[in-house]
Amino acid sequence: MEQPFSLETKQFPHGLVLKLYGELTRSAEKELIGDFAGSSDLGSSIRFLALDISQVAYINSGGMALLIRLARMGRKAGAHTFAWGVTPHYEKLFRMVGLTEYLMLYPNEFAVLERIDALEL
Repeated sequence: MEQPFSLETKQFPHGLVLKLYGELTRSAEKELIGDFAGSSDLGSSIRFLALDISQVAYINSGGMALLIRLARMGRKAGAHTFAWGVTPHYEKLFRMVGLTEYLMLYPNEFAVLERIDALEL
């Protein structure tokens, strides 16, 4: 049964958490990438992007391409991108396609926020 993609955002100092739900496919492009394309906030007021992927049921090649694009946009703008909630299967795929060059994987939100605190010193 198809689970439509959706996301929730939550701001924290100098960053944004994107909690992703459902199936991550090319059809999620507008919702996931749309707000950041050409945004001057990314890299200035948003220095950290944190992706909660724990509620993502499925990621196809189009969804993988969106994650790569988002993480590369962040890096180009000077923002650090993190993710947690990634299953071992997807973690292996992220490494195979080179996504981990742009996105740091952590076991949970607490670990990501601790890393961000360390980076801000």
